[in-house]
Order: sequence, then C-alpha cells, then structure tokens
Amino acid sequence: MNDCSTIYLICGFLGAGKTTYSKKLAETTGAIHLNPDDVCMQKYSPEEYESNWEDCFAQTLDFLWQEISTYIKQNKDVIFDVGFWSKSSRDEAVNKVKQMGGEPIIHYIYAPDSILKQRIATRKGIIAEQNLVNFDIIKKSFEEPSENEDFVTVKNY
Repeated sequence: MNDCSTIYLICGFLGAGKTTYSKKLAETTGAIHLNPDDVCMQKYSPEEYESNWEDCFAQTLDFLWQEISTYIKQNKDVIFDVGFWSKSSRDEAVNKVKQMGGEPIIHYIYAPDSILKQRIATRKGIIAEQNLVNFDIIKKSFEEPSENEDFVTVKNY
C-alpha cells in the first residue's frame, strides 16, 4: 500500500472521454471513482438538475470533497472525474488534496474538437443540446494545462 492516497484529478473538456477513461483507470488501479454528474443525478430530479445545474453541481462538489477527505484518511486512492477546466481550479484541487494528506496527479484527457463535437452530439438532454450549439463559446472557457503544471496527457481518440 502507498504511504498516502493517490488522488487522480481528471481534467478535460466536454466529450473528451473523462468518465470512460476514469472507469478504466478505476479497474486497473482499484481506485474509487467519484463523478459529480452521477451523484447529481442521484441527489436531484432531472428537472432540478437541468434548471439549476450550477447550484446542484456546487453542492455535489462540496459533498465529494468531504468524501475524498474521508478516503484519504482511510488511505484509499480516488479518481475525481470533474473536468477542472481552469488552471485555478486545478491549482485549488492540487492544494486541497495536499492539505488533506493525499498525493494529487492530474490526468489531462485530450481529444480534437471534431471528436468532442461528435461525442456531445450523441448525448441526450437540454444541457447536451446547448453544449453542442454553444460549443465554440464554451470551449473558450476551457484552459488546457500548461507546461508549468504537472500533469499526464492521455490522448483519447
């Protein structure tokens, strides 16, 4: 067993394959896979989730950070399948994990825009439809990890 828990912070844009990758990583490492979208769908009705996504997601993240803290105390590895779209969100997550006593590792899941759009187009629901229509606008808010960050790139296409 490790000296401390490894916390895989999964970074990537919509449709990159973060969850598919995370599930495979969980199988190979034995780490616990935490996905806020899955938890949101369990905790909230589809109507509430679709109409009030930001609040639902923020509350779910707070809940999952508490779970991660518990898992670190139990020396269990975790895959946190969130997206971490901004450098500041990645920095904050890395610092949080370190403060909790875990070892953070960022995995950046990459796919070209054409593949991202194809994958988003297969999704159902209002949010997915809006994501596809507004893809180029939304993509501008995504900050790819830079060379001054410590991360592993996974090409997923």
